[in-house]
Amino acid sequence: MTVLRFTHFILPTIPDPLRGRTLVALRGCWSGDVREGAAFVDRARAALGPAVLDSFAVMPPADLGALSMDPVDPLAAANHSELLPDLTDEIVEALVDLFGPTSGSPLAMVEVRGLGGALTGCTGDLSPMAHSRAGYSLNAIGLTADPETGRVVREHLRALADRIGPLATGDTYVNFLDLDGATEERIAAAYSAPDLRRLANLCLTADPVGVFRFNRNIPRSITPIEEYPS
Repeated sequence: MTVLRFTHFILPTIPDPLRGRTLVALRGCWSGDVREGAAFVDRARAALGPAVLDSFAVMPPADLGALSMDPVDPLAAANHSELLPDLTDEIVEALVDLFGPTSGSPLAMVEVRGLGGALTGCTGDLSPMAHSRAGYSLNAIGLTADPETGRVVREHLRALADRIGPLATGDTYVNFLDLDGATEERIAAAYSAPDLRRLANLCLTADPVGVFRFNRNIPRSITPIEEYPS
C-alpha cells in the first residue's frame, strides 16, 4: 500500500520542525521480505531527496495505527472523498492547484491512497470495494473549530467536489463519507446494486421503523429483495 498526502501542519501540538508548514508526505506499508522492502524504500529516498522527517522502519503490526500520525483526541472536522480511476495529469494538476504550497488551502490534509490487492474484489463479492474498479481513493479533511473556519473549509471542499468530481468514478467508499455529504445517492454509490438490495432487505427485517437512523444508512427508497442469493 502506498499513500501520498498533502499535509498542512496547523495543530499546536505539532513539533516545531513541522508546525505551520505545508509538506507532501509519502507513506507506505511493505508486507514481505524485509530486504526487498528496504530496497524499495531506498529507491524512493533516492528519487525524492532528503526528507524533513523520515520514519520508515520495521515495525510490529500493533504499531501500524501510527503510520498516519493522526491526532489521538477527537477534533471537529469536515471532509470530502472520491474514488479515482487513475492519477491522470489532469487530476494531478487539479490537486496541486487546490492544495499545493501556493494554493492557500485551509485544509489540514488531502490524501491519495493506492488501491488494489485485497481491495480488488470480484463484483459478486459482498465487499465495500467490490463494486468499483477505482485505482485510488481521495480523502480531504479540514478542521472546523469555529463557524468561520468551518465556512471556509466547506467552501474549499465544494471546490474540490466541483473540480475532481467529474474526473472521479462516481462510486464512493462509505467509511470516508462525511455526514454532511452522506446523501442517499452517495450512500447508494458505495455498493453494487445486488449488495445494496440485500442490505435493504436486512434493514427492513431488523429495523423496520428506523431506530438506527443517525448514520450512513441504506436509503429507505431502495427496493429490497425477497431472499439472499444462494
